[in-house]
Amino acid sequence: MDKRNFAPVFLVFLAVFIFSGTLFAEERAISLEECLALAEANHPALDEARAALAGQQAKLGQVRAGNALKGNLSASGSRDSGSDGSYSTSFSVSKLISDSGKNALERKSQEVSVDAASESQRETVLSVRTGVKEAYYGLLLAISKRGQAASAVRNYQRHLDRAKGFYEAGAKARFDVTKAEVDLSNAKIDLVSAESSLETARAALSRAVGVPLDNVRPVSDFLSPRDIPGEAFALEQALENRPDIRSARLKREAGQLGISIAAKGDAATISVTGSARLSGTGLPPDDSFGAGITISVPVFNGGLTEYKIAEARASSDGLEASLKKLEQTVRYEVRSALLSVREAEARIPAAELLVRQAQENLTLAEGRYEMGVGNVLEVADALLSFNSAAVSRFQALHDYSTSLAFLEKTLGGEFE
Repeated sequence: MDKRNFAPVFLVFLAVFIFSGTLFAEERAISLEECLALAEANHPALDEARAALAGQQAKLGQVRAGNALKGNLSASGSRDSGSDGSYSTSFSVSKLISDSGKNALERKSQEVSVDAASESQRETVLSVRTGVKEAYYGLLLAISKRGQAASAVRNYQRHLDRAKGFYEAGAKARFDVTKAEVDLSNAKIDLVSAESSLETARAALSRAVGVPLDNVRPVSDFLSPRDIPGEAFALEQALENRPDIRSARLKREAGQLGISIAAKGDAATISVTGSARLSGTGLPPDDSFGAGITISVPVFNGGLTEYKIAEARASSDGLEASLKKLEQTVRYEVRSALLSVREAEARIPAAELLVRQAQENLTLAEGRYEMGVGNVLEVADALLSFNSAAVSRFQALHDYSTSLAFLEKTLGGEFE
């Protein structure tokens, strides 16, 4: 073997050995719908979102409990040297009659926070599903590129065999053989890179789904071109349906309620209490009963209420600004997503035409070479152009599918 070609060939055999476990492992077919179902059942981001929603619902329960009837039972006993022991047992209840509407405002604010958490959970679901789609189409692209790389190796091998035949017959120079050998080695190295990219894509799909997936093979194809909405309608839908926009609006509403809640800081409260008590040093115990009403009216608190109102107003202003910033982002994302879908859709027929032209050019170049009127560089260029055109077509199909998935996320819902 020529020493100049030993190193790349050795690398190829080494890589094939490393990936041999994957190459010959049995592949398991999996559809996009299966991956989406697995993600919704197992992805930790969804567990995190569900926990956040449960936390907000628990806070709402705490707020409701603040206005409920409360009871307290206590018992105590003591004994000192030189005296009889004593004991005491009491039971008391209390009920807040009025807090000037503070609890009602807190309850309404917390209900809004629960709705905001629910929208955040929906946003997480949408993000996870989009991530799964992107990873799935990424794996589909990697498999297509691996297949094209393997096809290129076969084409370059066939060209090398043909060049050797011509050289041994004295019809071509030695240069044709060495050029074909170099091209074949480069093609094998590209195949190794494609295998590595394929394993990376499989790992990305496992991460997107949230559970390890072994040697899976997608069975769902890239998406076919479909009608997409105009920019004005798409923007209207996005501003209406996107969970992050809805969540931001709810947070703004909660912030406005927070100002009213802070203003209730020095409001009067009215509560009633009742108690029963048993105490003494022997039997029967002395009993006593009591009932009362408490009216509390804060007189001054050093300006604490004013500072809390100022803090709540500043927080509300910040939430209002965040909403406006998000709306601007949505306008940009909608336009960008629509342009990406249209650009990718336009590239598909162009790439398919390029593949047909490159195939025809390759057929002509190989025919000219076999007839003795073409040269090896012409064939090598045609092979390179054909492989590049085929990969461009796969890339266009992938880009259309992923851009459509991102458009769905941008609009806040998936197409039927």
